[in-house]
Amino acid sequence: MSLLSRRLRALGDRLAGDPYERALARGARERRRRVVFFWNRGLGDIALGLVPMFARAAERIPGASIEVVTRADLEEPFRLTAARAVHVVPGLARGDRLGADDACARLPVDPRAGALAIDAPDATRWLAAARRPASPRFGWDPAYDALAGPLVDHGDRRPWIAVHASTETAQHYNYVKDWPADAWRTLFSETAVRHDVRFVLLGHCREPAFDEPNVIDLRGRTGLLAMLALVHTRCTALVAPDGGILNAVYFLDAEFPITVVSLWSDPRQGLLKARSRSPNPGLVHVPLVGAGHDVRGIAPTDVLAALEIAIAPREGNA
Repeated sequence: MSLLSRRLRALGDRLAGDPYERALARGARERRRRVVFFWNRGLGDIALGLVPMFARAAERIPGASIEVVTRADLEEPFRLTAARAVHVVPGLARGDRLGADDACARLPVDPRAGALAIDAPDATRWLAAARRPASPRFGWDPAYDALAGPLVDHGDRRPWIAVHASTETAQHYNYVKDWPADAWRTLFSETAVRHDVRFVLLGHCREPAFDEPNVIDLRGRTGLLAMLALVHTRCTALVAPDGGILNAVYFLDAEFPITVVSLWSDPRQGLLKARSRSPNPGLVHVPLVGAGHDVRGIAPTDVLAALEIAIAPREGNA
């Protein structure tokens, strides 16, 4: 869709209401008590797009139960939202060409029965027309902090830096999202010369492999809640490309000191496009954009320089 077409559509949505607003109006008229969303997109768009949509549904249909039909790896993230129920579809994976009808057919009972069904929520379109949407956020229960306990060496007082080395979703985009493995290796080795810190790898995919002595690989060993608990309770900084873990940490509604260094090809995407503030007043965000709008153009020395503001104070307390 061309830029002109998008602008004309947004104008029409503001005047007549976009499909989501019209659906909510219908749900209010019909006195629906449940709103059920089908979601098989990324983690990163949950806080950025779905959370404001949930808030809008609660405004238009007060007291309605917000529910989600989704895949297994997104069950934990939805615990951090206003969703009261999460219906996990067996075998559903991101990228599956499966609509809401076929997905719900895999469940014992279709949760959309009697509910207002939002089968294809378009957060981007709705946000383009929305007036003062709710701020993106992931709620945090301090009880989740205990999940970090088995992952932490309590005798190690050195600064820990969380790393998301691969978005694991690069194949869904038409531009480069991941920083090269060699750039990560250079960052790890050059940091070791100057600072006694530990890099902690987070995520699900255990590729690319790293064997540097200052790296702890937790990939594939935690769910999202344990990852966030570790960042919340133990990490000084996060280095991550535009992706789900970056958004989850950035929009975590908890006050704690952390420096987030984000790596970008296209600054017109994600949270940079949204220009949303983090709900965490202790978060310092340092976005780095690659030369020529290519994340591969970010130098490891630039990342290390951005991390210095987080490392130096913690080294003094180690």
